[in-house]
Amino acid sequence: MLVMADAGSVVIHRRALERIHLDDEDGSVALLLRLLREGRRTGSELADALAAKGFAASEEDIDAALAQFDDWRLLERAGDDDTLRPEVRRRHESNLRFYDVTSSLEVSSADQHRRVAAARVLLLGAGGVGSGVLQSMVGLGVGHVTLVDFDVVETKNLARQFAYGLATIGERKVDAAKAWADSYSGGTAVEPVHGRVASAADVRELAEGHDLVVCAIDSPDDIQLMVNEACFELGIPYVVGGLAYSTLCYWSVEPGVSPCRRCLQLHRNDEGPLPDTLFERATVNRATGPIVQLLAGFVSMEAMRYLRRTEPPVAAACYHVVELADGMATERHAWQRHPECELCE
Repeated sequence: MLVMADAGSVVIHRRALERIHLDDEDGSVALLLRLLREGRRTGSELADALAAKGFAASEEDIDAALAQFDDWRLLERAGDDDTLRPEVRRRHESNLRFYDVTSSLEVSSADQHRRVAAARVLLLGAGGVGSGVLQSMVGLGVGHVTLVDFDVVETKNLARQFAYGLATIGERKVDAAKAWADSYSGGTAVEPVHGRVASAADVRELAEGHDLVVCAIDSPDDIQLMVNEACFELGIPYVVGGLAYSTLCYWSVEPGVSPCRRCLQLHRNDEGPLPDTLFERATVNRATGPIVQLLAGFVSMEAMRYLRRTEPPVAAACYHVVELADGMATERHAWQRHPECELCE
């Protein structure tokens, strides 16, 4: 945040493209902001400090100003970073400074880190998107990740799956990914599960005790409905990301809050059957390294919105689409509850 004082006004640069202009003919707003920057005074002490400079302000006036500043996400509890261990502050300094964007007097940046560090995430898939999400989760300091995959590392994976290397070819992906995570940071416990997901019951068993599910697999064909069913039974939100041809997309569902994936399926059924397929679709993986990094980043950002709970998810029941072969055009496609969905009744 950047604050600039001009003749008769104060300009607060809250975001790179956002300005808040405040009238300040007598300079009292600029003084209050300077006092707040010091981070040493209570509300009554702020009123006294202003009075000492010739500005009359009651505690009620100060409280109203603080409430407005807090609503703009300009305030944070002074010294709250110091509640974290020094080594944690050093390790997560950039994460903490990003959390400042959504921090408040109620939930500080340190509080957000603690929520992340206490979180348990079930990650389905250790391929391009899954391994990228894992790297983000480890970098962010997520406390526990249960990683599920049935594959082994192959040479072709090295084009886009950067948690692996030549020395890991032939190893089970979940084991190689755990080894990478352990060597990168001790703050995240990775639990490897080598196996396939074949039913909603499988997902439910794996997801028990977790705070979030990330689905980065596309098989079996109805895996999204399986995850949807299991997560609704457990009351756990989930995030999905994938690539179709040259279209990157991600979305999420929060049980009991947003419409679910079954709602979308029922809406699609209402539209009638798809035309017969003229040619079988070639099973070609077009995901390059930059593509999976981009998608993994979007998925991880949505996951963090659920874990930190300081801003609402942006993709709940809403496809976010990036057309990679069409000038990087972006679109959003939301869906509504379906009256026949038994999960969203």
